[in-house]
Amino acid sequence: MDVGVFLGSQYGPQQDIYAAFQGMVEQTRLIRDNGYDAIWLGQHFLSAPEQYLQTTPLLGRLAAEAGDMWLGTNLLLLPLLNPVDVAEQYATMDIITGGKLILGVGLGYRDEEFKAFQLNKKDRVGRLVEGVEILKRLWTEENVSFEGKHFTLDNVTISPRPLQKPRPQIWFGATADKAIQRAALQGDAWIATSMTEWGEMERQVALYRKTREEAGLPNDNGFAKCVELFVGDDKESALREAEPYIGAKYKAYYSWGMGNNVPGNSGADISNFAELTRNRFIVGGVDDVIEECLYHRDTLGVTHLIVRLNFPGMPMELVRRSIERFGKEVIPAIR
Repeated sequence: MDVGVFLGSQYGPQQDIYAAFQGMVEQTRLIRDNGYDAIWLGQHFLSAPEQYLQTTPLLGRLAAEAGDMWLGTNLLLLPLLNPVDVAEQYATMDIITGGKLILGVGLGYRDEEFKAFQLNKKDRVGRLVEGVEILKRLWTEENVSFEGKHFTLDNVTISPRPLQKPRPQIWFGATADKAIQRAALQGDAWIATSMTEWGEMERQVALYRKTREEAGLPNDNGFAKCVELFVGDDKESALREAEPYIGAKYKAYYSWGMGNNVPGNSGADISNFAELTRNRFIVGGVDDVIEECLYHRDTLGVTHLIVRLNFPGMPMELVRRSIERFGKEVIPAIR
C-alpha cells in the first residue's frame, strides 16, 4: 500500500498566508524525507474569510521539493474549468514533475462556486464526463474534434503533450454510488472520501470492483482512500490534541454541504468528536494507527492511502511531529 499526504492549503483569516505557504514547502520536504510516496492538493474557490491557496501554481512550486514522489490533485473541480486549459496546464505539470502527475477530478458541491463561474450546478456531471473525454483525447491525439452539450472542439491539437505515455492517469473522487460507478467506468482509479464510515466503504468497494468486472475492465490499479489522521502518544491524548483542528474543519465542511451525498451515517452530528472519528478517521497512538491502517490495506483492499496530517490552525510543531512519527513508526509496518 502506497502512502501519500493530502496537504491542506486552507488557512484562517488571521494567519500569515506567506508563512503558511512556507510551511507547506517545509512540510513537503519533511514528507519527502520520511518515506511517503505522494503529495496531493485540493481545490476550492471563494473560500473567504478562509484563505485557500490555488492548486495549479502551488503544485508546481511543491514539485521542486518533491524528489521522486508523485504529485496529484485531490480534487481538481473539472466541471468549473475549461478542459482545453486543464489539458495544457497539466501536460506542463506532468513535464515539471518528470512524469509523476496523477490528475484527480471531482464534481464539486458548493453552490457559490458554480454561480460565480456562471454555470448551472445541474450540468456538473455532464461537464465532468465531457471534460474527461476531452482531456484523454487531447493528451493522446492530434486534430481533435468534439461535439458535446457543453464543449465543442474543431480540429485542435495541444503541444507539448504530457511526458507519461499514453497519458497521466485520471482518478475520480466519488462518494455516492452512482459517482462510484462512474469512477469505475471512466476513471483509471477511484478516490474514496474520508467521510464515509468504513462499514459502508466495504459495500462501496464491492460495488466499484463489480462495476469494473462487468464492464470487462481490470481491477489491478486498485483505488485510493482519503483518511483524516493524527498520531499522538495514545488514543486519549491524540483525540484531545486533534479535536480543535479536525473538528473545526468538519464544521466548515458540513456548513458547505459536503456531507449531503455521503451514504449511510454521514457523521453530520459533529458535536461528539470521538463519535465522529470512530470508523471514519484514524486518531490514536502508534499501535492504534497501525491497526487501523492495516484494516484499510487488508480488509478494504486500499492500495493508495491518502492521509491528511495538517489542518487549518494546527501549530507547525504538531504537524511536523505527526508527519515524522507516521513516516518513521507507521509506514514501515503497513507497506
